[in-house]
Amino acid sequence: MEYKIYVNNQEEIYDIGKVAKQAAGAALLKIKNTVILATVARDDTQVSENFVPLTVQYVEKSYAVGKIPGGYIKRETKPGDFETLTSRIIDRSLRPLFPKGYAYPTQITVFVLSCDAEVDLQVAALNAASAALYLSDIPVNKAVAGVRIGCIDGAYVVNPSNSLLKKSTLDLYVAGTKEELLMIEMRSIASMESVSLPVMAIDPMLDPTLAENMMAKQVINEFPEDAILVAIDTAQNAITEATTAYENTFVSLKKEDAILDYKQDLTSDAIFAYIDEFYKEAVYDAINQMAKSERASELSRIVDAILKDNIAKLEGWDKALVDSVLQTYKKKIVREMIVEKRVR
Repeated sequence: MEYKIYVNNQEEIYDIGKVAKQAAGAALLKIKNTVILATVARDDTQVSENFVPLTVQYVEKSYAVGKIPGGYIKRETKPGDFETLTSRIIDRSLRPLFPKGYAYPTQITVFVLSCDAEVDLQVAALNAASAALYLSDIPVNKAVAGVRIGCIDGAYVVNPSNSLLKKSTLDLYVAGTKEELLMIEMRSIASMESVSLPVMAIDPMLDPTLAENMMAKQVINEFPEDAILVAIDTAQNAITEATTAYENTFVSLKKEDAILDYKQDLTSDAIFAYIDEFYKEAVYDAINQMAKSERASELSRIVDAILKDNIAKLEGWDKALVDSVLQTYKKKIVREMIVEKRVR
């Protein structure tokens, strides 16, 4: 069944329940001549990772623009940079929505079935993926929307077409829910302007009586902080409008939440305080290691050192509990370094 939503300067048509019926959630999104299929699949078995086991794959095929790869190899090539970056945008925007302790391997796949050159595929792909996730049986009860903000002749434009974006001096991509922003990507776009220069300024050897020449000069567009805040506020208003429309449309179509088990964090105030008193400097040194493998090795040594202490033996602390508390303590230290010492 089709559902039409006009929001943020574009009409979005969602076809629900037509394709990918065996998926946990699926949505077919049409914007002009662009057609995107987003599906969500979930495993029934939990894994032991201490992060959300989410995989996002954004796929573009040549047939989406009516082409067949030429040359000797008639197959699609590996994912391009745009596909990889779009997959990351979807991942970063949707990962925070999963419930704490969710440990079921989940895959979100977004296929571009047809492409319109004027439609922003990154905005469309995120909105389709968000709809599929919201409609699924995974307990995610918030819709996410992505918007792109351009600045053309000093005015902010929400979701400009690709041709209009080329005239913009700002490219701001924001994703979020009604209550919060989840991801921001931004760049200012240099523009070209024509300047009139005397011939002598171009080449002193030329006759100065010749007419002035016109030359193109690249102008760097720098946005002050106040202007960026206004642009982000414009994006937040657009996101609120879009997510409200999505939730009002899809709430009656959402599948019943699956009954899932959630992993509980192992915590201990006593171990936390013990690490803070005796191993704080060691944790700082471990975090400051440049290589990820070296950081992991140093933190593992700290766990082993704690377990050898008398208090650990007396209290019966096990390795899983100490490691979990140490990871929590590491997050606290990293946050302090970012907020107080401005070190990332």
